[in-house]
Amino acid sequence: MKQLRAIVVVIVLANAAVLLWLLARQPSEPGAARPADLSDVLEPLVDDATMSAARYDLSDRKDELSIVLISMDALRYDRTGFSGNTDGLTPNLDQLAEESVVFHNAISAASWTLPSHMSMWTARWPSIHRVTNKLTLLGADKMSETTLSAGIETFPNLLAQQGWTAVGFTGGAGVQGKYGFGRGFASYLDDRPFAGMDYSSPAALEWLQAHKDDGQFFLFLHGYDAHGQYALPESQIQGLSYEGALNGSTEEQAELREKGLQAIAKPGDDASLSGILDDADAHFLEAVYNKKVRDADQRLGAFLGELRRLGLLERTIVMVVSDHGDEFMEHGHIDHGHSLYQEQLHTVMLMRFPGYARRQDVQGVVRTVDLFPTLFDVLGLPEPASIDGTSLLPLLQGDESSRQAFAETDYRLFVHRRAIRDDQYKLVLDLQDGERRLYDLSVDPLEQTDISSEQPRRTYEMEQALRGWMGTHGTNPQDYLGMRQKPIEIF
Repeated sequence: MKQLRAIVVVIVLANAAVLLWLLARQPSEPGAARPADLSDVLEPLVDDATMSAARYDLSDRKDELSIVLISMDALRYDRTGFSGNTDGLTPNLDQLAEESVVFHNAISAASWTLPSHMSMWTARWPSIHRVTNKLTLLGADKMSETTLSAGIETFPNLLAQQGWTAVGFTGGAGVQGKYGFGRGFASYLDDRPFAGMDYSSPAALEWLQAHKDDGQFFLFLHGYDAHGQYALPESQIQGLSYEGALNGSTEEQAELREKGLQAIAKPGDDASLSGILDDADAHFLEAVYNKKVRDADQRLGAFLGELRRLGLLERTIVMVVSDHGDEFMEHGHIDHGHSLYQEQLHTVMLMRFPGYARRQDVQGVVRTVDLFPTLFDVLGLPEPASIDGTSLLPLLQGDESSRQAFAETDYRLFVHRRAIRDDQYKLVLDLQDGERRLYDLSVDPLEQTDISSEQPRRTYEMEQALRGWMGTHGTNPQDYLGMRQKPIEIF
């Protein structure tokens, strides 16, 4: 890449020299338009497509750049200002977006914290890394605690092996180090379950202040600030306009989630709170969530401001993601994990590269499993041989090739579902009863109308592609038909 960039620069300079020579030879005619200054001539050349092949190549700075990954757990993409939301919930994230590559159609590999983050960590699908629940079924009713196989590499561990000091400051629970997330980390904070960035960020900043001049680091900051199990102060809840019976507490949220899951009476049933929650209740829970999002954004802004004050921002790649979203009765239930609809899979993903602090919007479908492969490609680092994610660097440099995204959920053994989507269509397959649902996201982004019966050919083709994808990693869809298992109680 260094050689390519040098060649591109030489070509641009040669073009500029030729153009200036031609301009100098032009006779000065009355009324003839001339460039105001040299920048008028050079800027179009610099911005020309000839520079695209060298864009976002930071391989010559890989020995000086640090990396910060911020995971805003349960943050829906449609709550951000750059999604078009006008509620003003995320001003700090929106400001960062103005200096970043913004992926507007990032799809998570799973719809809840544990498998989603592990897919980012490994660039492998959940069925490959197999960290799909906190407990693993060994047979009959016997279970053991899940942990990532030693044979599957994690990207943070690779960074640690190549000289970055890896440190993590998290909200624990689904990203505890014991599941495999802490591999290669010098320190990993995970002792408080469902903690927000009001807990993890101060510890991260304290570490940065003490070690900012100690060499390159990879810092993982995570918080459950928008999650249903993060408690919003009662004073904020009381300020909401609502006359129903709900109180917005974490205990109530957990009770409602379990009640909805209990509606799954037979394989293929959906989790449901229909008849239990009405529209006013759903709007109240969503208002509580929005307040959490606003608080999360303020904490993000405080962290980024300190990063800038410490002089670290221009020598650090900053990535912000969410692992999944949350449902508020759009499909009959609340929370996440139980389905593969867009409110749970459509996530935030942006990357800020030093030296390229200008917004670039990417509208095509990308996957969260592509995050670390892109980072490694930008830095010119070798990646593991067998991964499912692919670098998005060609996309950033002008390649408009489309991608398919896949997603899975085996949430606590209540459900077993898979999904495939492209730029327009999405198919969801329930493995337990074989039901297929097809949606045209271009006209039905909220997935309210199943068109599988209207488009049988497309439904068949996408289902075969999905089944073929499952077959490539040893999963037989037939094994799930009629499956009933004892659900996992911990979440």
